[in-house]
Amino acid sequence: MNAVYRVNGPRVIFENIEGELILVHMERGTYYSTDETGAQIWSLIEAQSSVTEICDVLQARYDARPGEIPDAVSRFIGRLVAEELIAPGESSNAARSPVPPNGKKGPFTAPSLQSYRDMQDMLSLDPIHDVEAAGWPVPKSDDEPGLFPAP
Repeated sequence: MNAVYRVNGPRVIFENIEGELILVHMERGTYYSTDETGAQIWSLIEAQSSVTEICDVLQARYDARPGEIPDAVSRFIGRLVAEELIAPGESSNAARSPVPPNGKKGPFTAPSLQSYRDMQDMLSLDPIHDVEAAGWPVPKSDDEPGLFPAP
């Protein structure tokens, strides 16, 4: 439970939009979304928190049955690893406060991760990733004919 994970960058990009986390695995062409609980776990992974620390933070914020939070965190992290969104990392030993923001505990909802593979072909066609040494786009030189011949 003291394992630490890191975001699998630069393969994975992500953004938190009002509590919903959107992730894209650029090599696989798969994108994902997760709920507020998943977004909180992700931010703790970004902060290099151990699995134990993540569970402690969630247990301070939410009411849950005994063992429910560690089980849910373990399953969620296992899914993130299986999808290659995170990888083993190193702890920064940064101090983290498990105190809930408003002082009250809310009901715990297990994190969920939805995957979408409907854009795999489009993401794999991205021309930015298929650039030559000159970069993209490559400006035409004066010697190269354009689309329309000069008058």
